[in-house]
Amino acid sequence: MNAKAKRIAVGQIFQESHDFNPVLTSLADFVIEHGADAVQRNWNAGSTFGGILQRLSQANVDIRGLLAARARPGGSLERGAYQVLKAEMLSALAAQMPVDAVVLELHGAMTASGVGSTEGDLVSAIRSMVGPQVIISVGLDLHGHASDALLGAANIVTACKHHPHTDIVDTGHRAASLALAALDGSIRPVTAMTRIPLVLRGGYETHDHPLCELHREARLAIARSPGQLLDVSIFNIQPFLDVAGMGQSFVAITDGDARMAGAIVSSLARECWNLRDQFVDDMMDLDAALDTIEKNADRRPYVLSDYGDRVLGGAPGDSIEVLRALQSRGSTLSCAIPVTDPQAVRVATAAGVGARIRVAIGGTLSPSLRPLEIEGTVVSVSDGDFVQRGPYMSGQRTTLGRTAVIQSGRNWIIVTTVAGMTQDPNAFTSQGIDIGSLDFVVTKSGNAFKMSFAGIAEPIVAATPGLSLHKPGTFALQHARVYPDHAIANPTATVAFFPAGTMQSQTIAL
Repeated sequence: MNAKAKRIAVGQIFQESHDFNPVLTSLADFVIEHGADAVQRNWNAGSTFGGILQRLSQANVDIRGLLAARARPGGSLERGAYQVLKAEMLSALAAQMPVDAVVLELHGAMTASGVGSTEGDLVSAIRSMVGPQVIISVGLDLHGHASDALLGAANIVTACKHHPHTDIVDTGHRAASLALAALDGSIRPVTAMTRIPLVLRGGYETHDHPLCELHREARLAIARSPGQLLDVSIFNIQPFLDVAGMGQSFVAITDGDARMAGAIVSSLARECWNLRDQFVDDMMDLDAALDTIEKNADRRPYVLSDYGDRVLGGAPGDSIEVLRALQSRGSTLSCAIPVTDPQAVRVATAAGVGARIRVAIGGTLSPSLRPLEIEGTVVSVSDGDFVQRGPYMSGQRTTLGRTAVIQSGRNWIIVTTVAGMTQDPNAFTSQGIDIGSLDFVVTKSGNAFKMSFAGIAEPIVAATPGLSLHKPGTFALQHARVYPDHAIANPTATVAFFPAGTMQSQTIAL
């Protein structure tokens, strides 16, 4: 290693919080790697962190691993869990000082008890430690909350541009590339951000109307000013947060041109607000989805999104409504259905493989759901650990917790101890499920599963009940004030500029 190589610290803390999920996320829910192990295990990962490492490996830099910690989406973090992760990240950084840059993958929508923006809190602490000259670059999920604290502490904040997130590795490349350019002085990043009091009611995928028009405008703006307008991120806020000041956000980074950055985010914010009532979903209901599967045998197997109980949206994963609907219809379709139910796992484990059991499953965590009694045979019991095959999060370790597979008629119920990342086919195949032999499998994901199941199963999305089906007024917001949950009279937005003092903030009418 060249003695003059820049020393760059890298790390990851990734979890998306649902503030209305009653099941808090604990430290035990995280897969954690430290130091050099964090770098080695994530070198080729299908994640933003993997992209960061890949890009830095192409440069003449000294990469120093800090901490890589990942948990599935779920309830807000236990305060102690966040404090441990923060302390471990800062301790690892202190051991690597001095550094020239810090490049991180964070989610952007991770909350903890008493901390609305953990990312802002963490990066502010890192800034205090490294001082004003060190470059800090952060790659986020586009469902993040781009808080003022985060933008004030980091030099670069960039998010993925696609939903489903086909570009998370590219986001890591970009976060690292911009950090390298800032480090060698070839760019002087200036950021403008504005946030509008809006959460989307539908049209969440970035190829949907009208969201695709906003992204097209951002891409055209970059194309018109190559090398000057460095990046534009459009944040579709996680709608199940309840933090002050949350909302749809727009962030532009330029090479020293604050006015250009402010003009871009102002234009996008006004356009988005004007289009606010066009963000609607066109999901079919569960019966219509099952009708489609029954009538199209030639397109089976399907993978059915249990949209209202999306673990990838932070829900508990305890809905069993798809199986209830199959029973009500007297359907002969064969399927595999995951459901979070630690007590049912204990019952199946105690009975043992091959035992015939009658047990109530599901509906114990989400307030709006109820259990369903089934009778079946315990097929297997496992630790639930598997590696995701991707492409979304490929190569990353995760777990379903202690898991039991119960066969009930033509249905296979995968009963898990923790909410599982079932957007990945290996969540099923690791449990002995042959996807191709079934009519459909149920995933607790709304969008990302389409990437990972491509070529394996036909995707279909159903507006099922649960904590991740967003309808105005569903949740009692205590801190956030957003449309359409609230009427917003004479709406305005503030355009803020970073670093502090670059320009005075501006108020724009929407």
